[in-house]
Amino acid sequence: MRRRAFVDLDAIRSNASAVASAPLPDCTADLRADAYGHGLIPVARALTDAGVGGFLVSRVEDASALADAGIPAPAHVGAPAGRHASGAQNLLGPQLLGLDASHPTTPALRLTAEIIAVKRVGADRGVSYGYTYRTERPTTLVLVALGYADGILRVASNKAPVLVGATTGRVTGRIAMDQFVVDVGDTDAAPGDPVVLFGDPARGEPAATDWEAALGVAAPVITSRLGRRIERVYTP
Repeated sequence: MRRRAFVDLDAIRSNASAVASAPLPDCTADLRADAYGHGLIPVARALTDAGVGGFLVSRVEDASALADAGIPAPAHVGAPAGRHASGAQNLLGPQLLGLDASHPTTPALRLTAEIIAVKRVGADRGVSYGYTYRTERPTTLVLVALGYADGILRVASNKAPVLVGATTGRVTGRIAMDQFVVDVGDTDAAPGDPVVLFGDPARGEPAATDWEAALGVAAPVITSRLGRRIERVYTP
C-alpha cells in the first residue's frame, strides 16, 4: 500500500524568494516540527541553496542534526534569537510551505494514498464506527489506506475534502487506525487508484488550507502530524 507525501523543494525555494521582506541571507526560516512534516534536512538544504541565512527549530537535537548534515546556516532553538527577535518580518513562516491561507503561496506537499477496496451499497447504509454517516441513496464507497496511525486527524471525519479521480468527495464516517472511507457517488473507482488528500489547488486538488477551513485546525498542525509510515518523496 502506497502512502506518500510528495514534497516540491523548488516550490519551497520559490516561495522563500516570493515572501521574503529582506534579503534571504538576513532571513530565518521556521522549520519547527520537522519542517511541519515536510522533512527538516531536505527542506533546510533547499533553503540553504536559496540563500536563507538561518533556521528556527524545535529542539537542540534538530540543530545538531542540521550541523551533522553539513548545513552551515545557524539554527536557533525554540524562538527567534538575536537580530530576528525584534524583526518578525525576517522570519519566514508557514507561507514557505503554502500553509498560510492569508498569504497564499504554492503548496509544497501533496499527500496521496490508494484505494484498497470498492463497494456499491444501498441507501441508508451506515459507514464506519458508530455509523456517524449514512448514505442518502445507492452509492459507491471506497476504502483508502490512510488512518489516524499515519497522523490523519480524527477530527477530519465527515469533514475533510478528498480527491478521488476527478471527484472531490469528503472523508466519510469516522477515520479508523489504518483507513478511511469516501462516498464517491457514481464515480468509477478501482483498487489501486490514487487518492489525494491535499495538494495544489492549481491541479484541482484540495489544499491543506482547505482542510484547515473544514477542521478548524491550522494547516501547519495538520501536516506536522503526518507519520513515519508515509514515505516522503522529494522533487528537486
